[in-house]
Amino acid sequence: MSPVERENAVRELREVLYEDAYDTITAHDDMLTCPRCGSVSIVRKGHNPNGSQRWICKDCRRTFSQVRDTLIGRSKLPAAKWMMYVECFVDCLPLRECASRCKVSLRTAWLMRRRLLKCLERFLPEFAAGAGVSVQLDETYLRESFKGNHRKGKFRLPRPAHHRGGSLHKRGLSKEQICVMTGVADSGTAFAVLSGRGAISKRRAVESLAGRINRGALVMADEAAAYPGAMEVLGATFEQVDAKSHRINRINTLHSNLDGFLAGFRGVSTKHLQSYLTWFLWRRSFRGDRNDSIIRQVDAQPCPGVTSDWSHVLPPYMGYWGMAA
Repeated sequence: MSPVERENAVRELREVLYEDAYDTITAHDDMLTCPRCGSVSIVRKGHNPNGSQRWICKDCRRTFSQVRDTLIGRSKLPAAKWMMYVECFVDCLPLRECASRCKVSLRTAWLMRRRLLKCLERFLPEFAAGAGVSVQLDETYLRESFKGNHRKGKFRLPRPAHHRGGSLHKRGLSKEQICVMTGVADSGTAFAVLSGRGAISKRRAVESLAGRINRGALVMADEAAAYPGAMEVLGATFEQVDAKSHRINRINTLHSNLDGFLAGFRGVSTKHLQSYLTWFLWRRSFRGDRNDSIIRQVDAQPCPGVTSDWSHVLPPYMGYWGMAA
């Protein structure tokens, strides 16, 4: 990111978080209900450290606050910590650096990243190419990664651990690589979605592109055998070009930028890869030539994610190893 693009991203993200933190909901005491059992038999029960009122339910004895069910509303961290973390998030800093700058634990820094990524997944603009829209398609392949601490939980590695940077057991495209389907439209909008293991097939291409490539779209791709049949099913006009042709430079540039983005994390676990693809696309929306586009990011909307949603998540596509995903 250039300095101007970084400033725009930080400012937009901070403005929305400020709105989330300080835009209160007005409600009368007789309208409050217990979030656990729905009872209206509640009474006041002290105050939070920030001075806000707490309540207790007479039926189930649950204590709660009248806060918004949002990213900051459900967090025990002060809003100032989140404002500081925004800069680390935009700069894609490692978790240990984020924890050091924000003076939080490593696990807290990880949970803050997961919460922001969860919000970005909901507010990233959907990619839909209709009749007459030109789209370049291609797929890229990333090595499957089980990166993470596996001492807790039930998951066990289905193969011996690989040292970081080591070579794959099989040469070329194999089932040990995860396929990422990508596309770029003439307008500059893009998408990136996981599409199974190994070389792309017609079935997986149709599943990944359904809803994104609509009837009448003008599609250009390389010589992969899966595309002609998939485009026929989707009703798109298809043109196949040489993989080294300059006519698909936009999608090749996207892959180059994606490789640079992921390299900064020294490996991304496959189970979290889709979230990082969303992060990459969000940062890409702040390019200088798209300042007139609508910026979508975290909004003051419900944040359903909790810690248990991201703890002990199993990797996808484990059928290859004879394990349930």
